[in-house]
This record gives sequence, C-alpha cells and structure tokens, in this order.
Amino acid sequence: MLENLTSTNDRNIFFPVFEEPVCGIETAMEAPNKKMLTTWSDFNYCLTGKRKYLSVVNNNYRVVENKEILLPLQKQMINYFDPTVLERMRIKDSILKDGAVCWAEYTFPDIFEEITSKGGHKTKFNLRYILRNTFDGSGSVMLYSGDIDVFCSNGMISGAYDITKKKHTKNFNTEGFLDAFDKTLVTHKEQVEKYQRWADTFISGTVVRKLLNILTKSPTDKKRKNTLSDRLYLQFAEESKNRGQTVFALSSALTAYASHNSPRFPVSKAGDAGTLLKRQERVGAWTESDIWKDVVAA
Repeated sequence: MLENLTSTNDRNIFFPVFEEPVCGIETAMEAPNKKMLTTWSDFNYCLTGKRKYLSVVNNNYRVVENKEILLPLQKQMINYFDPTVLERMRIKDSILKDGAVCWAEYTFPDIFEEITSKGGHKTKFNLRYILRNTFDGSGSVMLYSGDIDVFCSNGMISGAYDITKKKHTKNFNTEGFLDAFDKTLVTHKEQVEKYQRWADTFISGTVVRKLLNILTKSPTDKKRKNTLSDRLYLQFAEESKNRGQTVFALSSALTAYASHNSPRFPVSKAGDAGTLLKRQERVGAWTESDIWKDVVAA
C-alpha cells in the first residue's frame, strides 16, 4: 500500500471536479449565484472529454478535491509510520452518487492496542482514519479517526473516534486534519486505557438492571416483558461470558445494540442505517450521562 500513498493516478477517488456556469436551456441566461459541478464521465479520466453532472451549488461553495486533503495526510503517514506498517495498511475508497459523495478509509492492522479481561479474554482495537467528502453541498469535509468498530459507506460508523470537520468555504485549509492525525495517535491509546479500566471494574447484576432501566426509561413493572432494558441485560450477560461481569461487558452490550441489526435488536427495515445512527447517538448520550459516570467511578 506504500505505492498508493505516493501515487495520484491509480485511485479513482482522485478525480478532478470542474466548475461551470448554470444556464437556462432555452434562454441561455446564467443563473445568479450558482455554479454546476461536473467531473469526467469515466473516473479513469475518459479521453472523450465527456463530463457528468455532480450538483449545483452556490458560488461561494469551495470545491475541495479529495487529493487536496488526502495527499498531505498521506505524506504525514509516510513521515510517521515505519514502511513495514504502511505496507500492511489497507485502503478502501467508496464513490457514491456518481462521485457526489466519497469515502476514503485507511486501516492499520499493525497499529493496535489490546485490553485483557481478568479471565484472559483479549479485545483488539485497531487504528483507522476515514475521510468523508461531498460535492453536492450536503455536508462538511469530515475526518473520523480512532477506534472504529463498524464502518459502512451508507453513513453508519460506530466505535470511539474523534471527528474533525471543515466547511466548504473560502477559508478551508487542511491544517485541522493534520493536527487531528497527531492527536488521534494519543487519544487512541487513552481510549483503550479507559476500556482497560472498565475491564478491571466489576459491576453487579443489580446495579446493571437499575442503570439500564434509568438509561432506557423502561418501565419497572415486572409484568412488562422484553423491554429494551431486558434485552440489553441479556446482551450484557452474553458479553460477560468472555469479558467478565464488568463495565466493559456492559459497554460492549450497548455497542451491540447501537451497531447491529439482530434478532435481539431488530430495526424496522433491514440495513436501516438511519435507525442505527440514532441508536449510536442515544448510546453516546448514555455513556456521557452523570449516572453512567457515577456508576463507572464507583
């Protein structure tokens, strides 16, 4: 993969974006304060000169081509990591909506931290960087970095990660993304250290029951069965078989709920990323709540 970090020609995601005026079909008059974004009709830089439509945006929209962000970031990777690490690094590009939405994912199999439960079970956390860029005005340029468990190009991302974002404006620059690269190398280790503390922290079933009832606002009436709290507790019991009856096992149960469409945690529509994104936000709020922090510190 080292060659991919130094080349600008063998990855389709490095396609150029052109700005053109928006004109009426019959009048040929230019639309005020608008421009059309296009790219080659073939991502391999088609020699026919044909272009395809990406979107119409405001004139103040700053086009940020993927290579403008990725090449400096990749140079930083080359300067930081040993060549043997880069050789095993995996790159996956996703180009959606004819190029209007792009994802670039960098996974480092050799850069990881492990936590070990008291029973000897080990969980590995790999370092990942994921860039999201758009050419349709639908969002900022975003860099996700850290311990990313699940990533789908439909927008579902789960794990413990930092987000760096910059809008498509005239003041756009890549400095924030380069700073995020350095910061993540520190925070990734700190996050895993937190997980290790959780793996070393016993939590009773009674406390888990009460905590889940409060977080999910589930009814405590024993006649009510199969509430979200009940199902999370069952997941906690399963996670505890390998991870011990610990805060980390409870955290893993919440992660399973937030990132999987399963018989225990079904979504209304298979693969409904919107539902899973809402679950991730919900779990994030739970683990940042005062009652969670009080229980973890107890």
